[in-house]
Amino acid sequence: MKVPREFESHPFRQVLMKLLKEVIEDINNSKKTLYILCGLPYSGKTYMSKEILAKTSCIYISIDQILQKLGFDWNSNKLPNKDEWKLVFDISYQKSQEALKNDLNVLYDSTNHTKISRDVLQKIATDVGADTKIIYIDVPVETVWGRWEENNSKKDRSVIDKKLVEMTVKSFEIPTDDENLFIVKN
Repeated sequence: MKVPREFESHPFRQVLMKLLKEVIEDINNSKKTLYILCGLPYSGKTYMSKEILAKTSCIYISIDQILQKLGFDWNSNKLPNKDEWKLVFDISYQKSQEALKNDLNVLYDSTNHTKISRDVLQKIATDVGADTKIIYIDVPVETVWGRWEENNSKKDRSVIDKKLVEMTVKSFEIPTDDENLFIVKN
């Protein structure tokens, strides 16, 4: 995502880039760590992933990419059933664990919107002697809906079904300090 020139020196952008730099520095000084992205749909997780991946050697595990490879599509609302969702997550867990076993850092991109989903990932890491850190992308709900509206009108990015976004917003559990947390306000 290219940032318009007039926003490159904006104070909020400078704060965002400072926080992102801290995350990148942590990743570059770590090994065998599972970095779990956490945030609402349209919070900027994919943007953050691109920035992080450009400056680190993380293995990238993306639920969206796995869905796409399996023929699912957010835009047409062609989503997995319960068993297929299990397969999607099992693939992501296996790939994460394999990379961690090889002492690599993993950047795991999904909403991870419940404590239970983050706990599952933390157990997967712990089982192979790896560390975990949560990268919480904190955005106001109004921003999420503004981005959803923009994507819905432009149709140049995936548009998640409005009911699914509403459900995720309602069920979102904000990570707590005991989860080994980076907070990035976007």
